[in-house]
Amino acid sequence: MSNVILTTVGTSLLFNARRDNLLQDSDILAYIKQDPVKASAETNSLTRVLHKGDEIVLLHSDTEEGARAAELLEQYWQQQGVPCSRVRIPGLAYEAQGFVDYGLKNFVRTLAGEIRKAAKAQKDVIINATGGFKAEISYATVLGLVFKVPVCYIHDQFKEIVTLPPTPISWDNSLFVWYRDFFDWLSEGEGGVRPKAEVEPRMAPLPEEAQVLLETFELDGKPYMGLSPLGDAYLEAFQTEFEQAQSVPVYFSPKAQATWDSLEPAAQERYQKLLQRLRLPNRAANSELKSGGGDALGYPKGHVDERLFYAERDGRLYVFALTRHGPEYERMCREGFSWRDHKPEDFTPWEG
Repeated sequence: MSNVILTTVGTSLLFNARRDNLLQDSDILAYIKQDPVKASAETNSLTRVLHKGDEIVLLHSDTEEGARAAELLEQYWQQQGVPCSRVRIPGLAYEAQGFVDYGLKNFVRTLAGEIRKAAKAQKDVIINATGGFKAEISYATVLGLVFKVPVCYIHDQFKEIVTLPPTPISWDNSLFVWYRDFFDWLSEGEGGVRPKAEVEPRMAPLPEEAQVLLETFELDGKPYMGLSPLGDAYLEAFQTEFEQAQSVPVYFSPKAQATWDSLEPAAQERYQKLLQRLRLPNRAANSELKSGGGDALGYPKGHVDERLFYAERDGRLYVFALTRHGPEYERMCREGFSWRDHKPEDFTPWEG
């Protein structure tokens, strides 16, 4: 499988060229061709990780120098027969407040979008985080960790390529699972922010782990709140994981199907959200084997109204019952559900 190498771009190419009194584009392109390792941080790293069939996407700042450096690098790699394109990140510039409030958030969203695009094209991703602002490199590394893609960069001291492999450590997406309505509401605001006075009452019930993902911004002299760049990174990763998880097949028992058919549309919508969350890979951590035993797990843990009982077989989720917290739920906990009382062919696909 070929790779898409997502490369952050700085201005080392222009700095190095000026040092050698090279100002014209044609001279700079010849300079790169003569010694790509010496010419720039980007070509230095790319020559070490690029393989036949790979393509390069250059992510550059919202500055004239950043755009020019990326354009020259694009031309060079295209001349070498390597598919290469560039993406400008709005707001990623030298103005401090705009860089934090706007530029970094756009960088995170753009990088996450490119990772998703490559995945849909069934291509592997490598993040080459050698060039650009220091903060870009930091957040590119975070994206690599949460999206489980390798990140490489040139080590300043040893001048060797260093690759951080996809982390085997999973991250807890439960904040976005159980407070998704809040995060959806927040992101639907213009620019992904809302007035602070509107956000504070809604965020009050959220645990501290969720609140630390939010930041206060000043727009037109007024306080607004939205996700921090780190919060954006985690949300982008969660949304990707959520989309991929919806392909997991769900089947209803006759009892579960009858309950579903009897529900009002608003109630069906609530259970639909519950079933979508059930499909996420962390379902086992949010499930519990109730005292009645049997083969079914209760989902979810915690104090929520909508509940269900399910079992997993061969990558499929079989839902035995939909219920609500209360006497019926307690009875089902005592009695449990067993495969011996059901046949797999009795379950029908849920079209949710």
